[in-house]
Amino acid sequence: MKKFYLITLFILVTVLNGLAQQRAQFTQYMINPFLYNPAVSGTEDYTDIRAGYRKQWTGFDGSPRSVYLSAHTNIGKSKVVNNRTKNKKSGFHGIGGVITNDQIGPTTTTTISAAYSYHIKLSKTVFASLGGMGGLQQYALESGKLTTASGSDVAINGFTSRSMADINVGGWVYSDKFYAGGTMIQVVPQKLYSAKSNTIGKGKSAHHYMIMAGYRIPLGYDFTFIPSFCLKAVSPAPLSYDINTKIRYKNIGWVGISYRHKDAVAAMFGIIFNNTFDFSYSYDYTTSHIKQFSGGSHEVVVGYRLRTKQQIICPSSFW
Repeated sequence: MKKFYLITLFILVTVLNGLAQQRAQFTQYMINPFLYNPAVSGTEDYTDIRAGYRKQWTGFDGSPRSVYLSAHTNIGKSKVVNNRTKNKKSGFHGIGGVITNDQIGPTTTTTISAAYSYHIKLSKTVFASLGGMGGLQQYALESGKLTTASGSDVAINGFTSRSMADINVGGWVYSDKFYAGGTMIQVVPQKLYSAKSNTIGKGKSAHHYMIMAGYRIPLGYDFTFIPSFCLKAVSPAPLSYDINTKIRYKNIGWVGISYRHKDAVAAMFGIIFNNTFDFSYSYDYTTSHIKQFSGGSHEVVVGYRLRTKQQIICPSSFW
């Protein structure tokens, strides 16, 4: 029962009042930064298709469960990279789409979005891009799963679901050695609830800001060291950050560790099959006070690199 009240309080604070992060959280975001930043679409030399599953705080009643499916590709990149365009300063395009589903106790959030980005060549190996992502976001609440302390509660009774626009924008600078970028999620705040109550009317989607960066450092011929970080901000929650490190062996596999400020430490590994399929797994050990109720978090990501032509696929710049 204690666990139930804790998760209920978590839901009411984060979802109904919009006072904390409202987007699904993934430990392996550095493998697929396109999830958060539309400017990443088209950066790879292939069509990147990925599916992810995350179960957070196992053993915790009503704990978050998140899944996603994403895909993005480029249009005209090979001509720009190989200087086969009439205008040497011309750029290329990126397109993609993301579907996510995030469930926390009686609440479910589903998003369906399409992305577009435009890339320009800054130097022989450095590119920059701007992108936007737009779609629909739906919040749903099964009020029958909640038990309130004082019986009827106007904040939840009768509410079933609400759909709203979801718009994100971002920028990205990258090469075969580094990447850096920022994004703003939920650009246009939307009311989560349409009830006439003044209290409920204040429940809105919040702006989310993220800054990511990473660098590849060769360690001899076969190994690469890849440190990266991510800063996350959403008002009025305090600024949070992740610090990640990985060691990659050729284009075969990698191991890594991640630290999420005042929340968790994660161990990760990934395997690449024939430079086409890849599989990765991470386990988060919770370091916050919630660890006494949680068995940690598990996350799995499966990827497929679709060739547009019969050619050698370059490894991802972001792992």
